[in-house]
Amino acid sequence: MTNSEFPIKIFTGGYEIIASGIVHTETDEIQFELAGLIIKYRFKSDGGTGRFAGTIVDNALVIDLFNANNVLSEGKVDPVEIGNLGGRALFATWVTNTLETNRRQFSYTFMLRKQ
Repeated sequence: MTNSEFPIKIFTGGYEIIASGIVHTETDEIQFELAGLIIKYRFKSDGGTGRFAGTIVDNALVIDLFNANNVLSEGKVDPVEIGNLGGRALFATWVTNTLETNRRQFSYTFMLRKQ
């Protein structure tokens, strides 16, 4: 919750943070809608190493997170460019802690390159 009397802006490393938080989930997909952009994170297992892959499916960006099952956390803390928003490059970071099969804590940040 933000107080409209005292709006907060966060800047770090040349980026403006526009959304950040934690989602607790027991499903294989988390969907965000950010100014009309749909971004889906899907958890998949294939027995390989931890990695991610992005594709466009039905006008949504789908980021598949493969083998994200580490209790000590794993993800992408270096910003990944995922699109454009309002004429500015849009980036994301994420970290997943898997508590047990299909029970996860998913931390996310969406940011724009600072003008």
